[in-house]
Amino acid sequence: MRSRAPRHLVSPEQTRSDSRRSVSGPSVSRRWTRGLIALSAIPLLASLLVVAAPAGAHAEESAPTSPGVEAVAPTPIPAPTSPSPVTPTPAPPEITITAPADGSFIGSGSTRVSGTRTAGSQVQLLSPTGGEPFCIVGEDEGPATTWSCSGVNVPSGPKMVLRAVITGSDGVADDVTVRVLTPPVVTGGAGGAGISDGRVRGTAYPDASVTVRSNGVACTTTAGPSGDWICALGGLPSGTHQVTATQQTDFSVPSSSDASAALSVNFDTEKPSAPVVTSPVSGARVSTDGATYSGTGEEGSTVTVFAGPYSVCSVVVTGGAWTCTAGGVAAGTYPVVAVQQDAAGNTGPGSSPIAVSYASASSPSPAPSESDNAGPNTAIPVPPAKPRSDKPSASPPSASPERPAPDQVHAAPAPNTRLPGGWSDPTQFTSAVIPPPWNAQFPWLQALLFAIAAVALLVVPARLLAGTFTRARGGRPFWGGHRFAGRNRAREEFDTAPDVRLNRWLLGGAALMAAAALVMLSGPVTDQPAYLRLLLAVVIALGVVNAVGMLVPLWWSTRVMHTPATASFLPRYLLLVGVTALGSRLFDVQPALLFALLASVAVPAGTSVVNRGHVAAVRAASLIALAVLGWLVLGAVPEAAGFLGILGAEIANTVVLGAIGSAVLILIPVGSTSGRSILNWSPLAWAGLTVLAFSILFVVMAPADGSLPAGGAVAWVAAGAFAAISVGAWTWQRFVAPALR
Repeated sequence: MRSRAPRHLVSPEQTRSDSRRSVSGPSVSRRWTRGLIALSAIPLLASLLVVAAPAGAHAEESAPTSPGVEAVAPTPIPAPTSPSPVTPTPAPPEITITAPADGSFIGSGSTRVSGTRTAGSQVQLLSPTGGEPFCIVGEDEGPATTWSCSGVNVPSGPKMVLRAVITGSDGVADDVTVRVLTPPVVTGGAGGAGISDGRVRGTAYPDASVTVRSNGVACTTTAGPSGDWICALGGLPSGTHQVTATQQTDFSVPSSSDASAALSVNFDTEKPSAPVVTSPVSGARVSTDGATYSGTGEEGSTVTVFAGPYSVCSVVVTGGAWTCTAGGVAAGTYPVVAVQQDAAGNTGPGSSPIAVSYASASSPSPAPSESDNAGPNTAIPVPPAKPRSDKPSASPPSASPERPAPDQVHAAPAPNTRLPGGWSDPTQFTSAVIPPPWNAQFPWLQALLFAIAAVALLVVPARLLAGTFTRARGGRPFWGGHRFAGRNRAREEFDTAPDVRLNRWLLGGAALMAAAALVMLSGPVTDQPAYLRLLLAVVIALGVVNAVGMLVPLWWSTRVMHTPATASFLPRYLLLVGVTALGSRLFDVQPALLFALLASVAVPAGTSVVNRGHVAAVRAASLIALAVLGWLVLGAVPEAAGFLGILGAEIANTVVLGAIGSAVLILIPVGSTSGRSILNWSPLAWAGLTVLAFSILFVVMAPADGSLPAGGAVAWVAAGAFAAISVGAWTWQRFVAPALR
């Protein structure tokens, strides 16, 4: 056993020297080293124990000390709180619209909208117009991260916003703006049914350009502000055809909508024949309060009866016959014509005119004591007329042979009898002009075409023929070659030369009254008091027309052009008033073509062609403007009633007819008329004013149904013959005759 020296006998130097010895042999220094290592591990173990101890424990441990080493108390370390369990934060929901793309065009009536979404979310696709959403896609519908809605009917519009949102997540949405133009709709024929006369109707986007196609035939039209459109497919044979339509707008160009669903339409392009009027007969005299009209026609067609400018009644043909009862026709004699339109909308020609006299119903029957003393001119008692009805009756009402109803009387009343009238009864001028059709389609284009045809076939040939006669007579007018009542004695043989001067106001008044009487003869005149009122209305209307036709050009010449001008009465104008009035009565022109001027405006000799043309153009334009103004007044005022109301209506109607008739006739460039002065100054201005005047003439003289008749084949053949003769005479005199000489 190895002895160890006492601790106090060991010196520090020895200790240090021993520490430098080799560790392989047993020594005191090795034991000290192990003790120091053990002491240094004690604080580390204490720290681990403190960390592992529960929170709030404050146990203290004393580290063992080794010999020769002073123990050091460890620094207390606060026990940390135990951390809470960490829950991962979910990602915010997201949604997108991938189709259709933003700014794209949709031309179909039904489309598909799709996109992406966060898994487990519900999607709503909202309508751009509000209301219920287009569709709702649940969280378990389809793939978890995508969504789609099929059959979405987006309305047409340049900027339609599609919005997709996640249910229950405010502000989580996606928008796209698209242009949408759905296909138009074809509703059928002109009447809206599945039968057509070649015209097809439908609805589309307002003001869109609509193209209709069927069996290789197409037509294009423009929809109105309300979306309604109509288009005529020409060249289709009769039969059933499939019709489709597409549309295009400013915001869709260059794209168009898809074609609409095909609609089967039965096309019937054959016009029906003219119906037959069996009652009343020609020359019949019926009551203005009501009359029965009957006849035969095509099964299923609609027959409309006209009495002059009045649309009397309409009825459907049943069993090959038709009957309707109506009143409301002013007193006078009018041609009764029936026109029928088949179910497809084809309108046939009118029936042969039948002259029928309309008169007011008589007063109640006198008492027996009075009838015993009645004279030969006592009024015939007439029972009240039947109420108006447009429904067809099973059979025409039968009348007793002993006492027929007033609306079935076909023979003129016996001599020395009359139907008295009142001061407020209407006349042929009460409603001669149809007021402006504010809400109806009016054939303005047809009126323009008629005006161009009239100028080409009548006015221009008249100018050529007049020039031909003038050149043939060496510059002298055709009507001025001979004097039938010229002077055959020298003026000196008279002691006092006859010089009769009439007061111009007296002359003008007499001419005005004569012109008014001639104008009244353009229609039937009876011995009723209402025609005294009509005479007053015509006098006032003629005064208005002449005042405008004289004062306006006089003011323009003196104040604007500083050229003196005078107004003078022309007797030949009074002759022209009579010719137009009697011609209208002879050829049964309703409304009548009237000439109302009695004086002309003259400028001094030597006035330039330009100034003459200006004054003549202002004169014609003022008459056209007066006619248009009177026509607009007729459409703005309510229906005439009472003495003053009917008087005003007759004045307005006469002003319209007299002003536009006068404008048309003075624009004919024959002789020294205003038309000749305008033509010499500016052919373009003359053509514009003449076509405008004729167009308005055809418009205001249109019948009550708003359609302009062609005037009959005879009238157009006569106009064509006149044009051919005039052009032929002008060509011969201008080119052939000089070559022969």
